[in-house]
Amino acid sequence: LKVGKVIWVAGHSGPETAEDSRTHFGIFAPAVTQLFPEGHVINLFPWEQNEVAPALAAALATDIPIVALHLTRPGIATPDRARLGIPSHMEAAKGAYILRDFDPSRPKEGTIIVQGTSTTDSIYELLPKFESGEAPNVKIIQAVSWELFQLQGREYQDQILPRADWLDSTVVTNAARRTMHDWLPHKIAEHYAMSSDWDNRWRTGGSVDEVKREAHIDPESLLEGIKKFAADRDERLRLLGHPG
Repeated sequence: LKVGKVIWVAGHSGPETAEDSRTHFGIFAPAVTQLFPEGHVINLFPWEQNEVAPALAAALATDIPIVALHLTRPGIATPDRARLGIPSHMEAAKGAYILRDFDPSRPKEGTIIVQGTSTTDSIYELLPKFESGEAPNVKIIQAVSWELFQLQGREYQDQILPRADWLDSTVVTNAARRTMHDWLPHKIAEHYAMSSDWDNRWRTGGSVDEVKREAHIDPESLLEGIKKFAADRDERLRLLGHPG
Protein backbone atom coordinates (compact mmCIF):
# COMPACT_ATOMS: atom_id res chain seq x y z
CA LEU A 1 0.00 0.00 0.00
CA LYS A 2 1.63 3.23 -1.13
CA VAL A 3 0.65 6.33 0.78
CA GLY A 4 3.15 8.82 -0.62
CA LYS A 5 6.16 10.51 0.90
CA VAL A 6 6.85 11.00 4.60
CA ILE A 7 8.98 13.97 5.68
CA TRP A 8 10.33 13.25 9.15
CA VAL A 9 11.60 16.44 10.77
CA ALA A 10 14.34 15.82 13.33
CA GLY A 11 14.11 19.18 15.02
CA HIS A 12 16.34 18.50 18.04
CA SER A 13 19.26 16.90 16.27
CA GLY A 14 22.61 17.89 17.76
CA PRO A 15 23.70 19.42 21.09
CA GLU A 16 23.12 23.04 20.07
CA THR A 17 19.43 22.85 20.92
CA ALA A 18 20.40 22.30 24.57
CA GLU A 19 20.27 26.09 24.75
CA ASP A 20 16.49 25.59 25.03
CA SER A 21 16.65 22.94 27.74
CA ARG A 22 19.01 20.29 29.03
CA THR A 23 16.62 17.60 27.79
CA HIS A 24 15.84 19.36 24.52
CA PHE A 25 18.37 17.87 22.16
CA GLY A 26 19.80 14.65 20.78
CA ILE A 27 23.28 13.31 20.13
CA PHE A 28 22.56 9.59 20.04
CA ALA A 29 18.77 9.46 19.56
CA PRO A 30 18.67 11.02 16.05
CA ALA A 31 20.51 7.95 14.77
CA VAL A 32 17.12 6.22 14.82
CA THR A 33 16.36 7.91 11.49
CA GLN A 34 19.08 5.75 9.94
CA LEU A 35 17.59 2.46 11.15
CA PHE A 36 15.70 1.51 8.01
CA PRO A 37 16.57 -0.93 5.24
CA GLU A 38 18.82 0.56 2.59
CA GLY A 39 16.79 2.34 -0.06
CA HIS A 40 13.90 3.20 2.27
CA VAL A 41 15.12 6.43 3.86
CA ILE A 42 17.13 9.50 2.90
CA ASN A 43 18.75 11.45 5.73
CA LEU A 44 19.44 15.13 5.10
CA PHE A 45 21.86 17.19 7.19
CA PRO A 46 21.89 20.69 5.66
CA TRP A 47 24.26 22.85 7.68
CA GLU A 48 22.59 26.18 6.88
CA GLN A 49 19.10 27.14 5.80
CA ASN A 50 19.88 27.67 2.10
CA GLU A 51 20.85 24.02 1.73
CA VAL A 52 17.45 22.78 2.91
CA ALA A 53 15.47 23.40 -0.29
CA PRO A 54 17.86 21.84 -2.85
CA ALA A 55 18.56 18.82 -0.65
CA LEU A 56 14.87 18.28 0.13
CA ALA A 57 13.87 18.68 -3.52
CA ALA A 58 16.48 16.12 -4.59
CA ALA A 59 15.28 13.65 -1.96
CA LEU A 60 11.62 14.08 -2.89
CA ALA A 61 12.45 13.50 -6.55
CA THR A 62 13.47 9.91 -5.77
CA ASP A 63 11.24 6.89 -5.17
CA ILE A 64 12.47 6.57 -1.58
CA PRO A 65 9.45 7.03 0.72
CA ILE A 66 10.96 8.43 3.94
CA VAL A 67 12.95 11.68 4.05
CA ALA A 68 14.45 12.55 7.45
CA LEU A 69 15.32 16.26 7.59
CA HIS A 70 17.67 17.20 10.43
CA LEU A 71 17.05 20.87 11.10
CA THR A 72 19.90 23.35 11.22
CA ARG A 73 20.41 24.83 14.68
CA PRO A 74 21.28 27.41 15.97
CA GLY A 75 20.88 30.55 13.88
CA ILE A 76 24.27 31.19 12.27
CA ALA A 77 25.55 33.87 9.91
CA THR A 78 24.98 32.70 6.34
CA PRO A 79 28.39 32.66 4.64
CA ASP A 80 29.19 34.63 1.51
CA ARG A 81 30.12 31.57 -0.51
CA ALA A 82 31.18 33.49 -3.61
CA ARG A 83 33.61 35.64 -1.63
CA LEU A 84 35.03 32.57 0.13
CA GLY A 85 35.33 30.61 -3.10
CA ILE A 86 33.03 27.86 -1.82
CA PRO A 87 30.49 26.02 -4.00
CA SER A 88 26.88 27.18 -4.13
CA HIS A 89 24.34 25.88 -1.62
CA MET A 90 22.70 24.18 -4.61
CA GLU A 91 25.46 21.55 -4.45
CA ALA A 92 23.73 20.20 -1.33
CA ALA A 93 21.40 18.37 -3.72
CA LYS A 94 24.30 16.06 -4.59
CA GLY A 95 24.80 14.93 -1.00
CA ALA A 96 28.41 16.08 -0.65
CA TYR A 97 30.73 18.71 -2.07
CA ILE A 98 34.23 20.07 -1.53
CA LEU A 99 34.24 22.90 0.98
CA ARG A 100 38.02 23.31 0.77
CA ASP A 101 40.40 21.45 -1.50
CA PHE A 102 44.06 20.66 -0.87
CA ASP A 103 46.60 23.42 -1.41
CA PRO A 104 48.58 21.92 -4.33
CA SER A 105 51.76 23.70 -3.19
CA ARG A 106 51.84 21.78 0.12
CA PRO A 107 51.88 18.06 0.97
CA LYS A 108 48.47 16.49 1.54
CA GLU A 109 47.64 15.74 5.18
CA GLY A 110 44.28 14.00 4.98
CA THR A 111 40.58 14.60 4.38
CA ILE A 112 38.00 15.89 6.86
CA ILE A 113 34.32 15.02 6.30
CA VAL A 114 32.16 17.50 8.23
CA GLN A 115 28.45 17.37 9.07
CA GLY A 116 26.22 19.53 11.27
CA THR A 117 25.54 23.23 11.81
CA SER A 118 27.82 24.28 14.68
CA THR A 119 30.58 21.96 13.52
CA THR A 120 30.58 23.45 10.01
CA ASP A 121 30.30 26.96 11.43
CA SER A 122 33.44 26.24 13.47
CA ILE A 123 35.21 25.00 10.33
CA TYR A 124 34.29 28.24 8.52
CA GLU A 125 35.86 30.17 11.40
CA LEU A 126 39.03 28.17 10.86
CA LEU A 127 39.22 28.73 7.08
CA PRO A 128 41.68 31.67 7.35
CA LYS A 129 44.08 29.40 9.27
CA PHE A 130 43.87 26.73 6.57
CA GLU A 131 44.54 29.28 3.84
CA SER A 132 47.44 30.93 5.69
CA GLY A 133 49.16 27.63 6.44
CA GLU A 134 48.59 27.87 10.20
CA ALA A 135 46.45 24.73 9.99
CA PRO A 136 47.18 21.42 8.23
CA ASN A 137 46.70 21.06 4.49
CA VAL A 138 43.50 19.01 4.61
CA LYS A 139 40.69 18.62 2.13
CA ILE A 140 37.28 19.37 3.68
CA ILE A 141 34.12 17.67 2.43
CA GLN A 142 30.66 18.92 3.36
CA ALA A 143 28.53 15.84 4.08
CA VAL A 144 24.85 16.65 3.54
CA SER A 145 23.42 13.22 2.75
CA TRP A 146 25.10 9.86 2.28
CA GLU A 147 22.07 8.58 0.40
CA LEU A 148 21.99 11.49 -2.08
CA PHE A 149 25.74 11.16 -2.58
CA GLN A 150 25.31 7.47 -3.43
CA LEU A 151 22.76 8.42 -6.10
CA GLN A 152 25.37 10.46 -7.98
CA GLY A 153 27.40 8.94 -10.77
CA ARG A 154 30.75 7.32 -10.07
CA GLU A 155 32.53 10.17 -11.85
CA TYR A 156 31.15 12.75 -9.40
CA GLN A 157 31.81 10.54 -6.37
CA ASP A 158 35.44 10.06 -7.44
CA GLN A 159 35.80 13.77 -8.07
CA ILE A 160 34.63 14.66 -4.55
CA LEU A 161 35.88 11.73 -2.48
CA PRO A 162 38.19 9.36 -4.37
CA ARG A 163 39.03 6.15 -2.57
CA ALA A 164 42.56 7.26 -1.65
CA ASP A 165 41.22 10.41 0.02
CA TRP A 166 38.45 8.46 1.76
CA LEU A 167 40.89 5.97 3.27
CA ASP A 168 42.97 8.94 4.48
CA SER A 169 40.02 10.65 6.22
CA THR A 170 38.10 11.15 9.42
CA VAL A 171 34.83 12.85 10.34
CA VAL A 172 33.54 15.86 12.27
CA THR A 173 29.95 15.82 13.52
CA ASN A 174 27.76 17.55 16.09
CA ALA A 175 26.14 14.17 16.80
CA ALA A 176 27.62 10.87 17.97
CA ARG A 177 30.42 9.36 15.91
CA ARG A 178 28.32 6.27 15.17
CA THR A 179 25.84 8.48 13.29
CA MET A 180 28.63 8.92 10.71
CA HIS A 181 29.13 5.18 10.17
CA ASP A 182 28.44 5.45 6.42
CA TRP A 183 31.12 8.11 6.00
CA LEU A 184 33.74 6.31 8.12
CA PRO A 185 35.96 4.07 5.95
CA HIS A 186 37.52 2.10 8.84
CA LYS A 187 38.18 1.97 12.59
CA ILE A 188 41.32 4.10 12.38
CA ALA A 189 39.23 6.94 10.95
CA GLU A 190 36.74 6.41 13.79
CA HIS A 191 39.57 6.73 16.33
CA TYR A 192 40.27 10.28 15.09
CA ALA A 193 36.61 11.28 14.75
CA MET A 194 35.64 14.62 16.31
CA SER A 195 32.13 14.31 17.68
CA SER A 196 29.89 15.49 20.51
CA ASP A 197 30.28 12.12 22.27
CA TRP A 198 34.08 12.43 22.42
CA ASP A 199 33.98 11.17 26.04
CA ASN A 200 31.15 8.65 25.44
CA ARG A 201 28.70 10.74 27.46
CA TRP A 202 25.54 12.71 26.85
CA ARG A 203 25.96 16.47 26.94
CA THR A 204 24.35 18.81 29.47
CA GLY A 205 23.10 22.30 28.61
CA GLY A 206 23.85 26.00 28.59
CA SER A 207 24.42 28.62 25.94
CA VAL A 208 25.38 27.53 22.43
CA ASP A 209 29.00 28.52 23.04
CA GLU A 210 29.08 26.59 26.33
CA VAL A 211 27.57 23.51 24.73
CA LYS A 212 29.99 23.68 21.79
CA ARG A 213 32.97 23.82 24.13
CA GLU A 214 31.66 20.95 26.24
CA ALA A 215 31.03 18.92 23.10
CA HIS A 216 34.51 19.77 21.75
CA ILE A 217 33.05 21.10 18.49
CA ASP A 218 34.21 24.69 18.99
CA PRO A 219 36.91 25.98 16.59
CA GLU A 220 39.78 25.54 19.05
CA SER A 221 38.88 21.92 19.83
CA LEU A 222 38.40 21.02 16.17
CA LEU A 223 41.71 22.61 15.19
CA GLU A 224 43.46 20.58 17.88
CA GLY A 225 41.82 17.39 16.62
CA ILE A 226 42.67 18.13 12.98
CA LYS A 227 46.30 18.85 13.87
CA LYS A 228 46.51 15.51 15.73
CA PHE A 229 44.95 13.71 12.76
CA ALA A 230 47.41 15.31 10.33
CA ALA A 231 50.46 14.81 12.56
CA ASP A 232 49.75 11.06 12.79
CA ARG A 233 49.28 10.63 9.03
CA ASP A 234 52.34 8.46 8.39
CA GLU A 235 51.40 6.11 11.22
CA ARG A 236 47.75 6.02 10.17
CA LEU A 237 48.62 5.09 6.62
CA ARG A 238 51.23 2.55 7.77
CA LEU A 239 48.59 0.74 9.81
CA LEU A 240 46.36 0.68 6.73
CA GLY A 241 49.11 -0.45 4.42
CA HIS A 242 48.20 2.62 2.36
CA PRO A 243 51.05 4.40 0.50
CA GLY A 244 49.49 7.89 0.78
